[in-house]
Amino acid sequence: MSKYRVEPIDPAAEGEGFPQWDAHPLRGRFAARLYPTVTPTHRDISFQVVGPAGPVIRARAATGPDQVSFRGLPAVLARKAEAEPRHVKDGLATALDHLAESARSAGLARVVIGGPAEEACNPLAALLVDRGAEGIVLASAMIDLARPAEALRADIRDSYRSLINWGSRNLSLTFVNAANPDRAAFDLFPDFHARIAGGKRRGDDYWQVYWTEITQGRGELSLGFLEDGTLAAGSIVVWAGGAAYYASGVYDRDQFDKPLGHWPLWNTILRAKEAGLARFDLGEIPAKGHADDKEISIAFFKRGFTSGRSLRLKWTLAV
Repeated sequence: MSKYRVEPIDPAAEGEGFPQWDAHPLRGRFAARLYPTVTPTHRDISFQVVGPAGPVIRARAATGPDQVSFRGLPAVLARKAEAEPRHVKDGLATALDHLAESARSAGLARVVIGGPAEEACNPLAALLVDRGAEGIVLASAMIDLARPAEALRADIRDSYRSLINWGSRNLSLTFVNAANPDRAAFDLFPDFHARIAGGKRRGDDYWQVYWTEITQGRGELSLGFLEDGTLAAGSIVVWAGGAAYYASGVYDRDQFDKPLGHWPLWNTILRAKEAGLARFDLGEIPAKGHADDKEISIAFFKRGFTSGRSLRLKWTLAV
């Protein structure tokens, strides 16, 4: 009989000694709360592996139409802090076996898992390599908020400085956060988002997740108004594990003769630094051939705020 067993776990459960469980909003409890609202047909299969010394590995995962992942994001495997290396290795092997069997049982042929990109091969990467998994690099624009504000500003694309200055003079910013939980102001954003997106409105459950993050001190909404009172810009940043994530940014396309996005985003970065957060993730930088023109343009905009990059691996394990 194996010394390791698998038991279900709530994907939004507290970290409880598993620092990787909520180290970033997209790999943590925020994603566990938000993504069920946009992938309702995916079936959660999150679990933890219990070994001789107690829980050692946690997995946040779900079965989807074509793979096991976490609702389209790479599945998360987190290990218990200070766990013995042999327990970590055996626990990871048990977790991978369980994910593979879950995929086969659902008639799926692959499991997609995320992990850090490190020079040294960590235990998860070593096991995945030995099982024939394929890893590809995912890059994002990442700002180190421990650097002085002057150094952060010096890292901005030269052409952005005048655009930021224009925004600081011509846009009035309003913030919705735990200290100012203004629901009426918050409700402006979903309607604005839908209008700019061509009438497609997310469900109320989707926006309720954001509202909860904001009112519980894990996020902030910024709204930018022109002098005549027109709402022209809005963004939401959420955070977890010391990492702020630029979750949503919307700018009025009818006003694109004006540099609407530069000042609100730069101001949000500075506010994240003032709040004591360690990193600001502007989002993924897609590789050529893997994104449309709009996504490439958005990535170009984001890259202008920092030369910093963060790399992670997306592993695909055929089963």
